[in-house]
Amino acid sequence: MADITITHTRAEGTLLEGSRKGDGVFEIVRDHGFWFSRNVTGLYIRRSQDKEAQMWRIDGATAALRAAGHEVTVTIDEDTRRSFAEAEADREQRAEDRAERFGDRADRAASSADARRAAADDISRRFEFGQPILVGHHSEGRARRDAARIDTNMRKSFEERDRAGYWSDRTRAAENYKAHRIDPQRTLRRLDRLKADLRKQERAHANAVEKGWVSVGRHARLIQDLTEEIAHWEQLVEKAKADGVKVWGPDDFAPGDYALYAGSWYGVARVNPKTLSIAWNLRLAPKQVMSLEDATLNGRVSTHPADYTQVQGRCPGEAMDAFLADGKVPGKKSAREASEAAPADAIREAQAKAKAQKPKKRTDPKIPKRIKVECRWDATEATFTWLNGNSQPHKGHPPVTITAPDGVKFTESVWSESLLSQVTALLTGAGLTYGAGAWTGGPGRGIVRAIEPVPEVEPEAPAVDEQPAPEPPAEEPPAADVAAVVDDGQAPADAPSEVPAEDTAGGEQTASDLRFLLNHPVPHGESRVSHSVHPLNPTPHSERPDAMTDTTATAQVTEVTETAPAKKAPAAKKAPAKKAPAQKAAIEPTKVSKRREVVAEKVATTAAEVKSVQKTIPIDRIDRDPNQPREIFDQAKLEELAGSMRELGQLQPITVRYDAGTRRYTIIMGERRWRAAGMAGLTEMAALVLRGVEADSREILAMAVAENVGRADMTPMEEAKAFKRLEKGGYTIDEIGGVCGKSPAYVGWRMDLLRLCEPAQEAVAKGHLSLNLAWYASQLSCDNQLRFLAKYARGAFNSDRDAEAFVKAARIEEERRESQGSFFVLADETPAKPGDVQESLPGAHDVPEEERERIIADRTKLTKKIDKLSTAGEILSELATADPEELALLLAGVAGGVGAHQHRIEHLRSLTTKVIKNLRDAQAIAAVRAGAIEINPDAVAPAAPAEVDAA
Repeated sequence: MADITITHTRAEGTLLEGSRKGDGVFEIVRDHGFWFSRNVTGLYIRRSQDKEAQMWRIDGATAALRAAGHEVTVTIDEDTRRSFAEAEADREQRAEDRAERFGDRADRAASSADARRAAADDISRRFEFGQPILVGHHSEGRARRDAARIDTNMRKSFEERDRAGYWSDRTRAAENYKAHRIDPQRTLRRLDRLKADLRKQERAHANAVEKGWVSVGRHARLIQDLTEEIAHWEQLVEKAKADGVKVWGPDDFAPGDYALYAGSWYGVARVNPKTLSIAWNLRLAPKQVMSLEDATLNGRVSTHPADYTQVQGRCPGEAMDAFLADGKVPGKKSAREASEAAPADAIREAQAKAKAQKPKKRTDPKIPKRIKVECRWDATEATFTWLNGNSQPHKGHPPVTITAPDGVKFTESVWSESLLSQVTALLTGAGLTYGAGAWTGGPGRGIVRAIEPVPEVEPEAPAVDEQPAPEPPAEEPPAADVAAVVDDGQAPADAPSEVPAEDTAGGEQTASDLRFLLNHPVPHGESRVSHSVHPLNPTPHSERPDAMTDTTATAQVTEVTETAPAKKAPAAKKAPAKKAPAQKAAIEPTKVSKRREVVAEKVATTAAEVKSVQKTIPIDRIDRDPNQPREIFDQAKLEELAGSMRELGQLQPITVRYDAGTRRYTIIMGERRWRAAGMAGLTEMAALVLRGVEADSREILAMAVAENVGRADMTPMEEAKAFKRLEKGGYTIDEIGGVCGKSPAYVGWRMDLLRLCEPAQEAVAKGHLSLNLAWYASQLSCDNQLRFLAKYARGAFNSDRDAEAFVKAARIEEERRESQGSFFVLADETPAKPGDVQESLPGAHDVPEEERERIIADRTKLTKKIDKLSTAGEILSELATADPEELALLLAGVAGGVGAHQHRIEHLRSLTTKVIKNLRDAQAIAAVRAGAIEINPDAVAPAAPAEVDAA
C-alpha cells in the first residue's frame, strides 16, 4: 500500500502526492473531486487555489483511502496566503499562457487540415472531372485505391478544420480573460455580488461568535478575503472613472428622462438606488423610443428594472420631445450634449419645487380606501372587508358577510356575477364607487380594488317654465330603470309605460352588466365603453357567451350612481361644493323630481355622444343586408359553426346598424355567424351596434366588403361585384385596394371579370372555368364568349394552355377586324371537309392571289424540313433506351465527354419547348380563323352588350 500525503495551501491549492499510475488511488478519490493533469505533479482538486480548504472533500477522500489500506497524512495551512492582487496577476499570467498554448494547437490543426486537403487535390488531378472507374480495365485497382485515399484525406481535413476552430475559440477566450475581468460595468455587478457575500459572512461570523461554534476562524478568513477583493475591484473602478469611463448611477437621472438600454430609448418612471424603472410594453417592442405613455394602461405604467451597468446613455425628456418633433432619434453624441445642457440635478430640483408648491391632497381617514372580497369555489358566503390606506381592515366599517341567493353558489370571486353585483350595491349604498385601476390579487387570497367617493354633481338651476325631461330614445334604457337606482326601486311618474323587449332586463342582466363594469370601468364624465381585457380575467367580455349583455345600460347605471346622493354615507365631512360661473348659480338638487331631471339630462347627453355600443339583441329582430357581398354560403361549414356555437356559445359579436324607423337591426358584418346562430337554436346574439350611420354610407359599404373579401369561401365573382359596389360608391381603384388589403392590380383584375356574359360568370362561380382563362375570355365580345364556352365544354382543347392560346388569338383577330371596320364572330362548329382541315388557307377570303402562291410555296418547304425531324426522333429514341453505363463508356473518351453531349440535348430541349409554344399559338390562330364569320357593320348594326349588374 502507498503512503499518501494530502496538503492544502492558498498558493498551490489541494494536492495529493505519493500515488502512481495504476495503483488504484485515482479511482478511489475521483468521486471526491480529485483530478489529474500533465501540468500538475500528483492529483489535485480543481479551482482550489486561493480558497478555503474543502474539508468535506478532503475528509471523504482520506476516509476512503484509509479504508482501502493506504497510509494518509493530511496537512492544512490556512494562514500562509498571498494577496488578492498577486493571485489575480497569477490568473492573468496563466490565461496568457493558455492563449499561447491554444494558439499553437489551432495553428497545427489548421496546417494539418491544409496538408490533408492538398493531398486529396493532388490525387484527384490525375482524373478528368466526371471520369468513371473503368471496370475490367487494368487501371481499375489503382482508381479504387485513389478514390479511397481521396475520401480519407478529405475526412481528415474536415476533422482537423473542426479542431482548429475549437482551439481558435479557446484562444480568443483566453486572450479576452483580462479584458473581461477589468471591464468596469461587469466589475460593478461583481462588486454587488461580493458585497452581498460579505454581509452574509459577517452575519454568520457574529452568529458563530455568539454561540461559540468552531467555524469562527473560517468566517473570519472569508471576511478578510472578501474585504481585500472588494477593495481591489473598487480601486479598479475608480481608476476607470479617472480614465474617462462613464459609470452611471442614480445621480445621473431624474424621472421623465430617457435611458439608452439594450439599443433603445426608454422613458424613466422612477430612479432607484441600483436600477432604473423604465417604461415597458412588450406589445410595442422593439421600438426605438418608448415613452411612459406607451406603457400606460388604465392609468398604470408598466415598468422594467434596468441595471445601471447596462445603461448606455441619458437624454432629458424635453430634449427627446424636440428630437421626435423633428422626426429624429438621438444618438449617443447628441444625447450627451443635451444631457450636459440639462443636468439631472437641475431637473430634480425643479421637480421638487413644483411638488412643494402643489397642494397636498387630504383625504378623510374615516372613508375606506380599498375593498377586499374573499370567496372560495362553490361557496354560498363571501367576506367583504373595508380597508384603510394601509390595506388594513377599517375600524369604522366592520366586515360584511354576503350570502348567495337561494339555489345559487358563488364561483371564484373574480367571475361570480351575483357576488360582484352585491358588492357594487354595497358601494352604491355607501356613496362610493370604483377608483382607477383594476382588481389585484387572486381568488385564493382575495381580490382588492381601490374605491373613492362618488363625485358630487352641480346641476344648473332650471328655469321656471322648464319642461319635463324628455324620454330617452328607444335604444337607451328606459327612465324607469335609471330612476330605480335613484329612488330605491320606485319608478318616477313620468316614466314611459311601454318598455322595449331588449331593455327589460331582469336581475341576471343587471348582475352581468355590473360585472362587465367591474372589469371595464367607465371613467367619470366619459360615455364610451372600454373593451380592454382584465388582467385577472383574460377573456374579453365580448367573447364570453354567458356574459353578453347591453353595455349601454351598464354605462348609464354608472352615470346615475355617480349622480345620485348616497343614502348611507359614512359620517364624514363633505367637501365644500365648487362655485359655478356667476351667470348660472348652482342649486343642490334636494327633491326627487329635480334629481330625475338631472338623470334624464345626463342620459340624453350620453346617448348623443355614444357612437357604438355592445348589447344583446333578440335574433328575430336582426335582418340580413340585402346588399351583402356574399351570395353563397357553404351549408356544411355553417353546420360546423352551428355545432360549435351550440357547445361554446357565441365567441365574437356581430356588427349591426339600428334603423329607428323600423326599430330593427341590419347586419353589417357577421351574417355567417347570424345564420349559424339560427341553426344552433340561439335566441339572442351579442352585437356591436353602430349609430348615426346611413344605410348606404361609404363607411358601412366599405366595412361590409372588407369583412368578406379574402375569405376562402367567397367566390371570385362575389369579390368582383363587391369591388364594383365600392367603385359606384365613389371609391377609386387604389382606395378599394387600401380598404380591402389588396393591390390595385388585383382589384382591377377581379373587376374585369364582370365583362363576362352570364353563363361565363356562372361557370366561374361554380369553378368550371379557371380564373386566368376567364379573365382572357372576358376580353372577347359576348357572342364570342358563348361560342368559346361551347367549344371548351365539348373538350375541344387538350389543356388550359391551348384554350388560353385560342382566346388570345380570337382577341387579336377581333381587334384586327375592328380596325378594318368589320366584326368578327367565331363559328359555332367547324365545317367538315374532305381530307385534312388544315389544308385550307385560314382567312382565304382576304388573301390576294400572289400572296396565296407564296404561302403554298413556303408551306411546301417548311413541311419538308419538318419531315426531316423523323431522323432526329430515331436518334433520341435510341439514346433514351440506351444503358447509362454503356453511354458513359462510349462517350467518355470523346472531346467534351458526356457533359458536352448532354448540353447539346438540353439545348435541343429548350428549342423544342419554344417550338411547341409557337405551334400551339399557330393552332389557336388556325382554329379561330377556320370557319369564322365576318359581319359588315353597314349591313347589321351591332347589338350593345348588356351591362353587367355588379350590385
